[in-house]
Parts: sequence; structure tokens; C-alpha cells
Amino acid sequence: MKQTLYLWLLAAVSVPGVAQVPTGKPDTTGTTRMLDEVAITGYSTATRRQYTGAVSTIPGSQVNNVPMASFDQLLQGRAAGLYVASSTGQPGAAARVLIRGQATNGGTVSPLYVVDGIAVESGVFMSMNPSDFESVIVLKDANATALYGSRGANGVIVINTKRGKAGDVKLRFNTQHGISRVARDHFDMMNTRERLQFEEEIGLETGRTLGAGWLFSPKNPANASLPPATKARYAAILDSMGRINTNWEDQFIRNAAPFHEYELSASGGTEAIRFYSSANYLEQQGIMKRSGLERYSFRTNLDVHTKKFTAAINTSVGYTNNNLIESENSSSGANPIAALYYALPYEAPYVNGVLMHSGNKNQLGGAFDTREGSNAIERMESTTYKINQLKGMINTDLKYYFTDWLYASSNLGMDYRENVETRTIKPGSFSGSQDAVPGKQGMHREEMIRYYQFTATTGLTFDRTLREKHHLTVAGFYEFNRIKYSNMAVTGYGITPGLDGTLSGITPGSALNGFIPQVGGRKTGSALISLVGLARYLYNDKYSLNLSYRRDGSSTLPEKNRWHGFYSVGAGYDLGRESFMQKLSWINTLRIRSSYGTSAAPSAQNFAYAAGYGASRYDGSPAIVPTSVGNMEYNWEYTNAFNAGLDIELLDRRIRLIADWYNRSTKGLFLEEQLSQTSGFSSRPVNAGTIRNRGVEADLSGDIIRTKDFTWTAGFNIAFNNNRVMDLGGANELTMGAFILRVGLPVNSHYIVKWGGVDPQTGKTFYYDREGKPTSSYSVAGMSVADFGSTEPRYNGGFYTRLNWKGFAADVFFTYAQDFYRYNANEVYTLNNNSFAMSNQSRKWLNRWRKPGDVTDIPSFSDTRNYTSHDLQDASYVRLRNVKLSYNIPSRILQSTRFLQAATVYLQGQNLLTFTKWDGFDPEDNNGNAFFEYPSPRTMTAGVSIQF
Repeated sequence: MKQTLYLWLLAAVSVPGVAQVPTGKPDTTGTTRMLDEVAITGYSTATRRQYTGAVSTIPGSQVNNVPMASFDQLLQGRAAGLYVASSTGQPGAAARVLIRGQATNGGTVSPLYVVDGIAVESGVFMSMNPSDFESVIVLKDANATALYGSRGANGVIVINTKRGKAGDVKLRFNTQHGISRVARDHFDMMNTRERLQFEEEIGLETGRTLGAGWLFSPKNPANASLPPATKARYAAILDSMGRINTNWEDQFIRNAAPFHEYELSASGGTEAIRFYSSANYLEQQGIMKRSGLERYSFRTNLDVHTKKFTAAINTSVGYTNNNLIESENSSSGANPIAALYYALPYEAPYVNGVLMHSGNKNQLGGAFDTREGSNAIERMESTTYKINQLKGMINTDLKYYFTDWLYASSNLGMDYRENVETRTIKPGSFSGSQDAVPGKQGMHREEMIRYYQFTATTGLTFDRTLREKHHLTVAGFYEFNRIKYSNMAVTGYGITPGLDGTLSGITPGSALNGFIPQVGGRKTGSALISLVGLARYLYNDKYSLNLSYRRDGSSTLPEKNRWHGFYSVGAGYDLGRESFMQKLSWINTLRIRSSYGTSAAPSAQNFAYAAGYGASRYDGSPAIVPTSVGNMEYNWEYTNAFNAGLDIELLDRRIRLIADWYNRSTKGLFLEEQLSQTSGFSSRPVNAGTIRNRGVEADLSGDIIRTKDFTWTAGFNIAFNNNRVMDLGGANELTMGAFILRVGLPVNSHYIVKWGGVDPQTGKTFYYDREGKPTSSYSVAGMSVADFGSTEPRYNGGFYTRLNWKGFAADVFFTYAQDFYRYNANEVYTLNNNSFAMSNQSRKWLNRWRKPGDVTDIPSFSDTRNYTSHDLQDASYVRLRNVKLSYNIPSRILQSTRFLQAATVYLQGQNLLTFTKWDGFDPEDNNGNAFFEYPSPRTMTAGVSIQF
């Protein structure tokens, strides 16, 4: 038995309708080289031998049939240099995706997504079915960013969908069912006994009344002279309340949220006409009550081939009905996750089946009847928040071959999205009768959002091998991209009972009834025109050269800066093909490659450069007033990127390594220059400063054991990124609330006063001033306020192991992100001695300082609560992301059915274990703050896949 390592680099994929370039000849062992087995897709197709850039390919098998509704979350840990994070577990929510770090402050950070050659909107994937994907290709370096110009500055993710193959029609049915639960139950709030005792102790320490524990306490001096009957009643109240210990997780969180998915696909055809069609239904209930998602998706891909002409027609449509919780990432009582923390444990939400909210019945009376838990339940039951999304994509890829080495192409495509967002508060409900609702008779809001992106690319490609040694590809394209966005919204009041949830239920507003509706809307759009040229040259399968040039004209910039050119150059050298390397039989491939290029990104705002005007009133009459000053010098953010890579195959090509080192510098950052208030404006957009991302990536994996019946494969990828602010246009730092841009620090660095511990003698919090001296006086201006880490991990990646034995398979996949910090804003409210102390609090208060000599990190309750670095926590984690166990039923058993060709049964678990120091539900993050966020679920499913 031979022990080996083997890096899976995935099967070849291609753009629909593109003739495959030569894939190279098998070597003497019959094994195709790594450099020939992967096809790179973009404006043309190339093998890895021809391509000199950094690329990672994720096969469709890693994103198909995974129980998550948004495919971008499935990419986490799958490719070196790709960082994916989501801070919400709401079904269908998009993740934050970064390729090689954040290179901007005020611009777009998302990569460009291209589906079957057509650009699509980033961050909107809940209506797309990942099981339709054949492969996901991540293009990371200048070879890709320059080729895509201003759209590719943050990297490119190319998605190729499944195609039909010539042959008999094949039907495949897949279904899986399961449940979701809270993945990590870090919920350390006081129970009833602890809360009542805490209230009594605080009353004794400070004389302050936080609730029933002190209000009815026999130790309360105010109760000393009460009649015996009143004292007895107070004692009975405390005894009764002490018997209540409400589990608020049961009130807001589903113990077992169901998951269901059904999919039917068909493919087949002839050499002339091939097709792939699929239909998918997915239902995923959220672990928070009321939340959940339903998705219906359909796709048909058609390929037509003749001697001179090829056509690929791809259509897909998806519809989702998404129910969401309200006010996530806020301390509002309307947020059920915040209420889960706030709700007092001795509050009984139901009495004889009736919800005891504040509008129904008092428990304590007066100011102490907050009933935050019951009120949140009432809010959840009497309100709705829905987003219905319709998303469609269609494109045609046409090619006409003048010869077998010269063809013209035209790719036309459209990406369309329509969202209808509705929010309602029922009339007659407690929530609908509050002062925040004009007229106190309910509310209904509808907002319609339309997004449209059209792309047309036309070009001519020369692709030919000359004299068996010279392979040359030259192509030129003209591209037009148009984006339109519009939204319109209306919020009405005075809802007619029985018509809630519809616009027809809104009472027409007037000055007399107070039901004046709110209306609003906007339209915007942008256009991009591009000229693209590329050339690739491969000599003797040994030396490769890549060149590209693109000139973009963008409407998002002032006319003087509208047009700009971008270029890239890359070279590769396969040392393994040199004669002196042939003696080293254990080295099968040794290739070095490098690339350098430029790209840029226009502002995320379409008209940031222009002066803005808005509606107002002057002396009681309608008026138009200036709202923004603009900047006619506004320019692109320019990026220069260098990449050096190494591809290695060893020991009969069973150890494979792909490693890259990169340096990317972005200049002319989008910043806001502060203006004098006498100007009438607070700031204006400018370009200033530089951010550098520099790092190393490695991807290694292989077969540890390989026999006839058993294989054991393992591998990992890692990406280390060093992000630094190099320049801020003359300034040293710019503060942005709890974050800071400072020269020498990473972007998204925390900005906060440094915590120095608790004085054992006084119970007061120590802080460090700028000289590093401890003080009990809190002052942001005079204290150490930075250098507490960043929200961006310094390194991340994934590792896996796979076992296969006689039809049985086990796949275990971990992801990790290390060395990053989050601000735990939850504790600002649950470890708080201000007004929030009347809500339930963290059990950490039980370890607070009480008397001189106490050594603790929790100060005296009377000490002022301030924001400090103590609220920052290390959020590094390792997560068991997915485990899948499957069994392929033997063909001899299926043959007896006469209609089954293949069948697989499987069990899988998603988000099973998390190893972290983070003190909360979920360490994963996409915004730097933990602020009563929807926790990520743990999902367990069982499924079957059948081919007819």
C-alpha cells in the first residue's frame, strides 16, 4: 500500500458554447497533468498551463444539496484567499465576501459575480438554486481584475451552470428533509432566584429599586412600617414570583425548525441539441419563530451546435417568500433576540392561555411593569415583515466559426430582480395602538424595488496552434453594461380591520384624522462601455505569456475622469519540462508564474461627484435646496497588483500544491473631507490615501491511503493577509464611531478607550491614558483609544477529510478564521447599571466588586458604565461546517427495478460544532459588532438522490 497525498483541482469546465482548447497529451502513466485539467473561464477559455494568474475552482459537488438557502455562504473555507462571513442566521441572508482582503474604505468590497458569462447583482442569491452550479471559479489576481477592469477590482467569481450531455435523457430526483436548532447555546442570563437576589442586593448597596426583589423585600426600609397584612402580601408576591422561571428561549426560538427540499432535473440530447432543465422547491423555517423562507426556482439551459454555429440559451427564474424578524441588530424591544436577553425570568407571559402584555394586565404596576418579554411576543404575533423576491436571468451566447481557429461571438444577458417588501402592524393590537403609530390604529408599508442589469459583449477570437509548438490566442471585445434601479414606498395608517396587510386597508389621510401617509422613492442608474483585448501565447507547453488591456468609460464619474485604461501582463515557466528535471522522477510538475496589472473601482454611488438637490419648504412654500456639494475632481480608486505563484506535483502527481504571494495597493481611497459648517455642508467626497493588502495563500491536499476499495483523502487551504493603511492624504487618522482609519493599522480597526481592570479597593474601573498610566477618569480625548485589533481576520481557510469504501463515503469539512476581534455590544446592555439594569442582566454581575479587597473584572454596580476595550472579544473560531455520510446503492440491486440507474442515500449536518473564546451565540461576523443578531442554526438533514 502506497501512502500518498493528492490535491483535488477539479474537473475541466467551460463557458457555454466555447470550443475547448487543447487539453494536452496524457503522460506515460496516462494521468493528465494538473496544468491541463482545469479550464479557466472569463472572456475566453484556457487551461491552467496557458493561464498565469491565481485561480481557485470549487466543484459543484461542494455546493450542491447543502441545506443553506444562499449559495455565497457555501463558499466559506472552500478556496484560499476567499473570506466569507455572515452575522445572521436568517434563512436566505447574504454573506460578506472578500477576496484577498478589503482594499477600500468607502467603496464596494464585493467581488464581481459572473453567471454563464453575464454579470449579476452581488449579495442577492436567495432565489438562486446552487444545485444548478457545475463549478464556481474564483479569479484573484491582476490577470482577472485587469481583464474585467473597473468591475473586477475586488476579484471575480465565475459561476458555470450545468449543461446537458449527448445521450439518453436522464432524470434525477433529489429530496432532503431535516431540522434546524440553535448551534451554540451561550446564553448566560440570570434566572429568577438570581435576579430577585440581585435586585435585593442592589437595593441594599445603593437604595435603588430595580424590580420586585427590592420593591417587596422585607429588607427594604420603606417596607419596615407597613401593616403585617401588607408585609404578608408582599411575601406572598415574592414567593409566587420565585416559583416562575420562564425559559424565554422556548418563547422565541423553535426547538426544531423544519427543512424540506425537492428537486427534479432532466438532461440529455444529441450532438446537435442538448439541454438541462431543473425545478427546485425549498422550505426552511428559521430557528427564530415567525422567520422562514420558501423558494421556487426553475432553470433551462439549451445548447445548439452546427458545423459553423453554436448557441447557448440559458434561462432561470426564482421566487422566494421570506418572513423575517423585526429590527435585527438593534436594542429595540421589537427585536425578539434583544427581548430574549431583556425579558425578566419571573415574568409569566401567559395566564390561562392569555398573553399578559402591557396593554392587557399589569403584574407589578407603575414603572416596574415593563413586560419586555410579553410585549415582544405580542409584537411578533401582531406584526409581519416579509420580502417576496422575483429574480430572473436570461442570456444567449452565440458563436459563428469562420474557420476552426477564428470565430465571432456575441453574449447578451439580463439580470432582473423585483422585491416587494411589506410590513404591517394589525389594528386593534397593543403594538398598533402605541404613540409611535400615527392614529394608533395600525400601520401598513409596502416598498417595491426593481433592479435591472443588461450586458452585451461582442468580439472576435483567434485561437490556433502553429507548427505544433506555438499556441496563440488573440481576442478583442466591445462590451456595454447598463444598470437601472428604482424603488417606491408608501406607509399608511388607520388600517381597517380585516384589510390589514393590504394597501386597501389604509385610511386616506387628512389634517383632521392624523393618518397622513408617508411616500417616497428614487431612481438611479449607471452605464459602462468597455473595449477589451487579450492575448495568450504558449510555447512548447513550457513558456506562457498573458497580456490584456481594457478601457472603461463609466457614468459614475465626472466627464474629465470618466475614461481609463487597465492592463495586465503575466508569465509562466514550467521547469518540470526541462531536460535537466527529467532525472528527478519524483517531481512531475514544477511551474512558476507571476502577473502584474492595474484595475480600478468607481464610486459605489452613481452621482457622488455631482452636487445634489432635494425637496424642502421655504416660508411655507415648496422649494428645492442643495443637499450635497459634490466634487467634479472625483476619480476612481486605482489598484496595482502583483502575484507570484508556484504549482507543484510530486510522486506520480499525487502530492499537489498551489501557492501564491501577492501585493495589492489601492490608491485614491473614497473618503469624506470635513468642511467648515459655514459652507452649509458637513463634508464632500474626495480621493485620498492608500491601502495595501499583502499575503500568502496555499492549497494542499491528497490521498493518504488509496487501494482498490478504500481511499482516504485530506487537504487544507490557508490564506494569510496583512492589511495596512499606508496613507490618508496627509492626515494620520480618521475616526468613524467605534472604528478608526489610522496609518499603520488595518482597516476596520477598533477605536475605543483601553480598559485597565478594576481597582480592588474602590471597585472603580481603571482606564489607560495616552502615556499608559492608569486613571479612574474616563475621557476619550485623552486616553489610549486604538490598536485593539481589527474586525478582519489575519488568516482563514478550511480543511477536510474524505473516506470512501465500497460505496460508503464520509466527508468532514472545517472552516476557520483567526486573529480578529468583535465588539460585544450585547454586554453593553446586559452588563449595564443604567436604565437597562431594570431589564434582565448577565450572570456576570454576580461576580461584581462588593467590598475592598475583592479581585474581579466586574466593577461595583455604582461605577459608571463606559465603552472600553473590555467589550472587545477575540472572535477567532474553528467550525465543523459540514459532515456528510452517504451510500451509493449497488447497481446489482438497482437493476432489478428496471428503471433506476443510480441511487444515493445520505445524512448530513451543517454548522455542527464551534470552537471559540467568543462569549455569545455566534463568533462569525460581517460587521464587527455583535448586537442582538440572529444566531446561526445547526441543521441536520437526511436525503436521497435517484437517477432514472
